[in-house]
Amino acid sequence: MMHAVPRDIVLVHGMSHGGWAWAPLAARLERAGHRVVAPDLPGHGRRAHERGRASVLAYARAVADAMIQAGLTDAVVVGHSMGGIVIPKVAELVEARVAHLVFLAAVVLPHGGSLLDTHLGGAAAGVLRGLAAAGGGAVQYPAAMEWARWLNDMAPGDERVVTTLTRLTPQPLRPWRERVDLRRFYAMRVPRTYIRCLRDAAVPPARAARYAARLGVTPVDLDTGHEPMLSAPDRLARILTTL
Repeated sequence: MMHAVPRDIVLVHGMSHGGWAWAPLAARLERAGHRVVAPDLPGHGRRAHERGRASVLAYARAVADAMIQAGLTDAVVVGHSMGGIVIPKVAELVEARVAHLVFLAAVVLPHGGSLLDTHLGGAAAGVLRGLAAAGGGAVQYPAAMEWARWLNDMAPGDERVVTTLTRLTPQPLRPWRERVDLRRFYAMRVPRTYIRCLRDAAVPPARAARYAARLGVTPVDLDTGHEPMLSAPDRLARILTTL
């Protein structure tokens, strides 16, 4: 059973995704009486044409604006994967509207860190830079790599995988290069949870444990790949509604 008290829940997608990625989870949460907002970040989903606007702050402002427009207060704000660098800045922008931050298979930066250096580094960062140079400032992994990194707990022919692979869009590189000032976030007292995915190839369990430790929390574990909102929405909904 899900928690009986209706919550405001904000779902922030990750690299190359859009608000669409949350549809199975959002449907379950809404059926249980929760109010859900799952915005597209600039350069993603229905806002793919805004690729030139993509930055960490523009992402955070897009989420904060969506919360304000929906009148959300006391919200659980979930950041998946790349979304983990966005939700701390959301908390800074609209602290009074944020009750809890949830880092779902997410990158947690140190103050002054960037996604490229903190999460990839070395050769992997070079590959991403090379793909971006060839892609006009944006990166799209080959479909086989997208499946292996993000969707590996579902069969390649699974309808959820096929649908996801057709909807992914190129990821602007700028937010990956930016160094993020997190001094204010780390001084804040906003409650936080880290959900670790034990079959995750993109944020492997050992690294996820380090990210959770950076937040000062013990991870909540799910036996899934990188995208439990697609492969295990019922289990993820239970976690989110019993925080």
